Amino acid sequence: MKDKEPIGIEMPEGLEHWTADQVAECLSGIGPALYSKLWDILSAAKNPTPLGGDGSNGTVEEPHERYDEDHDDQAPHWWGKLTTDEQSTIATAYTAEHGGE
Repeated sequence: MKDKEPIGIEMPEGLEHWTADQVAECLSGIGPALYSKLWDILSAAKNPTPLGGDGSNGTVEEPHERYDEDHDDQAPHWWGKLTTDEQSTIATAYTAEHGGE
């Protein structure tokens, strides 16, 4: 028996290193319910992306340290938890503002 294809919209290329809070705060057209859901995702993250800084208090100095794929607040980890409508809202907003980046 063949596995079912995941239902939903493909995540836009370029969104893979965006955190849930970045999507909530930086894309236009994110309504209050989705905004809140994205912040809830960030709050529930067990391995969130560290903030940039001087290396103290959990910050990181090197930008590449923020791109570790294990950070579970980044889009590939939570994209599948969204409804198709929520995915569409984010994909449309991202594409409108960033094109195919």
